[in-house]
Amino acid sequence: MLVKNFKDISFSSFEALVDILSDCTDSFLFLLDVENNSVFISEQAGVIFDLPGKKFYHATDILLRLVAKEDQSLFSNELDDVISGKKDNFNLNYRALTKSHNSTWVNLRGKIVCFGEEKKSILVGRIEIIDDIIQLDDVSKLPTEVQLRKDFDKVYKQKEKLSGFIMKIDVDKMGEINERHGTRVGDFILSMISDSVKRSIKDFGVAYKINSDEFICMNLKGATAVDASLFYQNLKRSLAEAEQRIDYEEVFTVSAGAVAFFKDSVQLDDLLKKANFTVSVAKEKGGNNLAMFNATDYSKHQRDLKLQEKLRLAIKNNYEGFQIFYQPVVDAKNIYLDKDKTITNVIGAEGLMRYSCPEFGVVSPEEFIPILEKTGLIIPVSRWLFKTGFKQCREWNKVQKDFHLSLNLSYIQVKKSDVLTDVQMALMDSGVKPENITLELTESGYMDDIHELETLVHSFNKLGLKVDIDDFGTGYSNLRYLQYLNAYTLKLDYSFVHKATGGDQGDSYVIKHITQMAHELNLKVCMEGIEVAEDVDKLKIYDPDKFQGFYFGRPCTADQFREKYIRSDVRFDR
Repeated sequence: MLVKNFKDISFSSFEALVDILSDCTDSFLFLLDVENNSVFISEQAGVIFDLPGKKFYHATDILLRLVAKEDQSLFSNELDDVISGKKDNFNLNYRALTKSHNSTWVNLRGKIVCFGEEKKSILVGRIEIIDDIIQLDDVSKLPTEVQLRKDFDKVYKQKEKLSGFIMKIDVDKMGEINERHGTRVGDFILSMISDSVKRSIKDFGVAYKINSDEFICMNLKGATAVDASLFYQNLKRSLAEAEQRIDYEEVFTVSAGAVAFFKDSVQLDDLLKKANFTVSVAKEKGGNNLAMFNATDYSKHQRDLKLQEKLRLAIKNNYEGFQIFYQPVVDAKNIYLDKDKTITNVIGAEGLMRYSCPEFGVVSPEEFIPILEKTGLIIPVSRWLFKTGFKQCREWNKVQKDFHLSLNLSYIQVKKSDVLTDVQMALMDSGVKPENITLELTESGYMDDIHELETLVHSFNKLGLKVDIDDFGTGYSNLRYLQYLNAYTLKLDYSFVHKATGGDQGDSYVIKHITQMAHELNLKVCMEGIEVAEDVDKLKIYDPDKFQGFYFGRPCTADQFREKYIRSDVRFDR
């Protein structure tokens, strides 16, 4: 922490200095003794704010009570950072409560200094009322977020039900522009964009600069979603003209998200959250476009955020709510049914993650797995999957020696963790034979780096594991690379298989030749999504090696699977 050391100055000297200087400024000077949590402040401050006196203890609690509820978290976090030593200075705009219980915008600025032989820390600073001062951004000369909040509060006090729109504008790939040309050129381009925003907004509302490359445009005078769209189109035309003026040395685009409201009781922070979400939707669609707020999409987003926190908590609580369900895999060349049509030649299973909690109930994998992947939580959950699944397979191997278990590998897990080490640790911990474990990789995730996939597969093979290529046929399938991978099985995706069983001659032809090619490359073929007996009859002509689907059994718990399918007399020719 970089602070000045006033070794020969006492605290009382600081207090005397505050008294002297207070008569020379309209700001309120203060001293905060960090150790004693006490404040000495200009006497004039007590005229505006409800203070116990010039000097008082329990200072942080008293000061926090004078902050408007909306800004208390911001104030508290900033002050904590200074007191703890993370920062040596304090500069914050917030709404303070006056004696009349009205809020007024103030700027609090201070710095940590040390004094005396013991080097005691005090925060020296001033509080300035800025309610009537228009806050402008240095680069764009547009009003700042502080001014945005002041303007919104002013209108809201007059009329609580508002009509208009708020739009967030985010410059696309501003970081790349700064990296290519440097920040000076980046600031120049940003000023050009700011000028375009100013020109385009003048007939629709007011523009504000809130971050380095982000703007907020606001209308509280009854503008509609149509007006918001017209403003954005004007902005795009203005940007195109700016690009032309610099001979297209740089092409810059902006994404925008707009929230329209009509005679509604809106809150600024809620509108900003919705606008932030909506602009992210625009960026996900490739940028350079406007997205309008959609309540259904936002509700799903809010649900995802809540579910994300539930998943984090579940992981901390020893993976509470996570389970592995097992779906049977059968030998397609030797299908046996007992009297009640129970499959008796189940040769293995695919382990599938499931999650449930009291608040959300049973959550679909299509919902929670993308959240795990997006947040990186898939990495610890996959470690749990390996350990739990491998131990379960070892138990079943005591009865059915050749039984094998397949588990899915996430592309995110492979790219961002040491998955080889995770698998090795799970093998050692469980004691399962590696030849009874298969890892499934989805082909589509690795199309950009076939060599990486090849290296990964060979590494697993060295451990004694088998590797299957899952969902083959769902997208672009590179048939040529299969000869180099040394994979064990091609799993044909159920949607692909369903078209063939439904009479699609083209897909039938493709399935036939994929199966032939796979066998020539010494690959097994598993056909997924088998739902009825007729599917089996239609697909057996292609000579597959394995079947999987609801006809043979739905995913079930380990206990249910053990009771239904594990047999000591089942053998499978590998």
